[in-house]
Amino acid sequence: MKTRLLMWAYLPDPLFRKIIKMMKLTCLLLLAGLLHVSAAVFPQGKKISLNLKKTNLETVIKHIEAKTGYSFLYSNNNFPSNKLVDIYVSDKPVSKILDIILKHSGFTYKLINENLITFTKIEMEAVVPIRGKVVDEQGLPLAGASIKNSEGKILAQTDVDGLFFISDIGNNSSIAVSYIGYVDQSVAIGNANTLVQVVLKQQSEALKTVSVVSTGIQTLSKERSAGSFAKPDMKVFAARTGSMNIIQRLDGLIPGLTINNAPGATQVLVRGLSTINAARGPLYVVDGFPISDVSTINPNDVEDITVLKDATAASVWGARASNGVIVITTKKGRSGGLEIEYDGFANFRGMPDLAYANTLNSAQFIQSAREIFNPGLNPLSSVVPNGSQSPVLPPHEQILYNLNSGAINSAVADAQLNALANTNNLDQMREVWYRNAMLSNHTLSLRGGGDRYKIYSSLAYTNNQSIYQGEKNNAYKINVRQDMDFNKVFSAYLITDLTNNIRSSGNNFAPDSRFLPYVLFKDQSGNSLPLSWLNMADAVRKTFETQSQVSLSYNPVDEFDLRNSKNEDLINRIVAGITIKPIKGLKFEGVYGYYKANSKNSTFTDQNSYAVRSELAAFTVAPATAGGLPTYYLPTTGGSLSTSNQSQRNWNIRNQISYDKNWDNQKHKLTVLAGQEIQNQLGISNNSYVRGYNPDLLTYGAIDYKTLGNGIANTVYPNSGSRSVLFDNSYGAGEQENRVVSYYANAGYTFNNKYTINGNWRLDQSSLFGKDKSAQDRPVGSGGLSWYASREDFLKNINWLNRLIFRGTYGITGLSPTIGTAASYDIVIAESNSIFPDGKGVRIGTPANRRLSWESTKTLNLGADFTIFNRINGSIDVYRKNTDHLIGYLPVNPFTGYTSITGNMGEIANNGIELSLSSQNFSTDKFSWTTLLNVAYNRNKIKSLSTAVPISTGNGLIAQSYLEGYSAFSVFAYQYAGLDQLGDPQVFRADGSVTKAINATTPSDILYKGTFQPVWSGGLTNVFSFQNFRLSANIIYNLGHVMRRDVTTLFSGGRLLSNENAEFANRWRNPGDEMITNIPAYIAAIGTSNSQRNVNYYKMADINVLDASFVKLRDVTLSYELPKEWIAKIHLKGISLRAQLSNVMLWKANNFGIDPEFQDASGQASNIGSTSGGYRTMPFNQNTISIGAHVNF
Repeated sequence: MKTRLLMWAYLPDPLFRKIIKMMKLTCLLLLAGLLHVSAAVFPQGKKISLNLKKTNLETVIKHIEAKTGYSFLYSNNNFPSNKLVDIYVSDKPVSKILDIILKHSGFTYKLINENLITFTKIEMEAVVPIRGKVVDEQGLPLAGASIKNSEGKILAQTDVDGLFFISDIGNNSSIAVSYIGYVDQSVAIGNANTLVQVVLKQQSEALKTVSVVSTGIQTLSKERSAGSFAKPDMKVFAARTGSMNIIQRLDGLIPGLTINNAPGATQVLVRGLSTINAARGPLYVVDGFPISDVSTINPNDVEDITVLKDATAASVWGARASNGVIVITTKKGRSGGLEIEYDGFANFRGMPDLAYANTLNSAQFIQSAREIFNPGLNPLSSVVPNGSQSPVLPPHEQILYNLNSGAINSAVADAQLNALANTNNLDQMREVWYRNAMLSNHTLSLRGGGDRYKIYSSLAYTNNQSIYQGEKNNAYKINVRQDMDFNKVFSAYLITDLTNNIRSSGNNFAPDSRFLPYVLFKDQSGNSLPLSWLNMADAVRKTFETQSQVSLSYNPVDEFDLRNSKNEDLINRIVAGITIKPIKGLKFEGVYGYYKANSKNSTFTDQNSYAVRSELAAFTVAPATAGGLPTYYLPTTGGSLSTSNQSQRNWNIRNQISYDKNWDNQKHKLTVLAGQEIQNQLGISNNSYVRGYNPDLLTYGAIDYKTLGNGIANTVYPNSGSRSVLFDNSYGAGEQENRVVSYYANAGYTFNNKYTINGNWRLDQSSLFGKDKSAQDRPVGSGGLSWYASREDFLKNINWLNRLIFRGTYGITGLSPTIGTAASYDIVIAESNSIFPDGKGVRIGTPANRRLSWESTKTLNLGADFTIFNRINGSIDVYRKNTDHLIGYLPVNPFTGYTSITGNMGEIANNGIELSLSSQNFSTDKFSWTTLLNVAYNRNKIKSLSTAVPISTGNGLIAQSYLEGYSAFSVFAYQYAGLDQLGDPQVFRADGSVTKAINATTPSDILYKGTFQPVWSGGLTNVFSFQNFRLSANIIYNLGHVMRRDVTTLFSGGRLLSNENAEFANRWRNPGDEMITNIPAYIAAIGTSNSQRNVNYYKMADINVLDASFVKLRDVTLSYELPKEWIAKIHLKGISLRAQLSNVMLWKANNFGIDPEFQDASGQASNIGSTSGGYRTMPFNQNTISIGAHVNF
């Protein structure tokens, strides 16, 4: 202390006084601050009344001093003492009075102590303009985000590009940016007026709402459109590594998008069936360019997917939008450093389940063959005649005939038949014909750029190893997108997407029912076995071989290398676009697309193959004398070569102008757009078939096609009656072209960020309707209204309601006939055929219908979007679609030479409800659980339909899938009444009577069982996140539809030549069996069976129509992201690993072990209207395992 005193003592006097003065001032300020903190609140008891008019501030203050005892401290130099004010208050606190008189004065007040008030000047803050952009973590713009000041007042909202502008705000203030489903973020302004980019982090997957939607023609804020849009969870989409098909990855993720994988069904439908004979699937738009097939698009290149479902959303695409539109946007570059990513996976699919086929095993087959063998009905002489036929005599029948003829005794026959009964060929079928399937993909991409140039590029390789031995399927893809911003006015982009798909296979085939369950393909030593009996009996074969001097032996295993197919597809997709912004709000956009797909296919069949040898023998005339040479009409050396080439060339030009205007502090928002589009689709194909082809010399043999087309008599074994006729041509070609010119416009207006009205109009002109302008033109349009109800003052204070939007739309779209199937003019086909005098001519393939018009679909949609409790986000839509002028086949006068023509034939209506919900069930810093649920209901009804042939019988109705008054894809059935005492099927009639008469039923006796298209469809996804782990489980379901069960089709004939449904073993055999089985008796004689009963009564009975509903665990994915500190050591930005199980659990409503996804529900072999019952197909891609990795460099 002493030292310090001495230091003060030696300080110069002026400096000492200055320090003391500063200390006093500091103490005074601290004291004033403490007094302010401790007494900053006016006593509420001091209330006064004033009534002063045009009185200066100084006088008013004196009145307040007199009535309250307060003293006021201020400087007269800058205080506006002479400002005149009017004050009329009664019994008000002093603080309220001071607020009134100091308003707009530039001064404020402070209560220093109980009696002292000071006036201080408000320091004016500098005001600056600010521009900003709000994006998510992926850099995608968030439209409709709110920009608020510190007091919570909304200053602006982002536009469709995520941009906002505030003309004046304090440079020391801050703004708060908020968006539903994202964490609010506060941003300090500072002095700079440059572009501020705000990146919002997603609060929860469940609360993510659709902010920006793309129609393929324009990008707009979801809030500013009344249309019905839907988007999938892109994280689930990206993780679905069981398929490289974009559409398959969408299964269960979009309400109203039904994926029906059952054979014979329409695979992809948006909001049900809108047409019968025209194109049923949705329109696919990729980067603004319509394409017919999206299977060549790499899912790893996809940035965003939007499904347009109602008329307002889809009508911008005009007549092609009746079935909905799926808009796919691929990735593009970003400003910043170069980002390199790798994504790869391997999906192990295993072998097909051969035991799934519900057929007789070897023991059952041999037992059944013994039971139905009837040599009296089918003597060997008729089975193996000495004529021009190619009969089949399988080994088990040869044994039975040998036993019947006495060539062997019963002991030998039993031993031989038992040996066949104990032989099972499933293991050999797996070994010889099948293998483990696998799908793998590797994608390497880079993304980067600066302010003027951005690029995204990817290279991908896909290996699709099928279940069939020897098949190869490799795809190579390259995708490059370049974006160039030359200045603020002009920008452009170029997308180049190339796909090269190369496939090859040997003479592979899936063994069908002809390959009996005891048939082996190799002996115990591994040598291949001949199975010549599959094509003709040995006795007949030997005769034919002698006559033709051509070997007709058949060995399936050896045949494998005697045929080779090669297929190569080269697909180019090029899209270029320019954007010009001459003035604020006005924008010109041009999009120019070109699509070219070339497909080359060739199949070479060796001269040693059975196909070439048997055809040669069929066109051979035996020598007239012993020792002579046969006469060959086909080349005796060389194989056959079949080639086909298809080329599709589409181009599209679209030019449009749009104008966006906001005014009155964004109270009014207007967007208008108008454009014109020209499309051209040209398909060219040719094919050739030559015989005697030498692949080394590239030569082929000369053939007299005209003579062979007329037929050759006296051949070794004729292929057409008593003659051998060559039906195919050596060359064929075709060309299809369609041109469409369109004009379109739309407008949207939003008032006060709450009320929106939309309107769309489009005119399509198609060349399919000839030169008649009235027929060419198809005007379509739509209108919609939306109301952002939760922004109303009377709903703002409802804390649990975060968002509520009501929408309604109505519009008209349509469809034209499929190219080449119908037109207002005759479609002729040129042919080279022996039926023409000089071998060349033309025929009318499709007759003209000058009354043909577009289909017209009218859609009404009502919907609501909501977010509640800041946890549950959802939307609900109710719609009605009505399509009239359905395109189909109309009956015409038979004297025209045709029984029907393509025309407008009816009307169909669809009604449905869609619900989408997502919820944040639990969320902490380390753990979260979210759920996404999609539910869609669709029911349709054919309101009117003109049929070519009136339906007058029950059999006729059973074969129908489309009937007036019923759903499309209808399933009709007999009402089964069981078997009679003879084992014949019976049915109930409408009056309750029972009959087995063959043609006794009428349409009124038939039951409607439902539709084989799902009525309910959707998906349920649960996502669990714990630290760096993420587990997702996706369930899909299709409900409310039916399918026909696969049943036995063998009821007569006396022979068992192919494998049969396992239920054949449980058929009626003896009187009384009708009490324990529904399967009709076997009657050997076909004539007796056909005259005695109608077996369709059983095959197409209601008891064989099953509920096709199912729920399947489509995939379960576990992923792990390596910690940042680990990967930093190897100089990487991120590594995530994943494992996935696909199609691992199935609940099904039927009790027959049928997976509805592998059941041809409508009829055998995809034959709609078939009376053969359902048909099982071989399951594949079930219980698969995938492993994958994603690396950021």
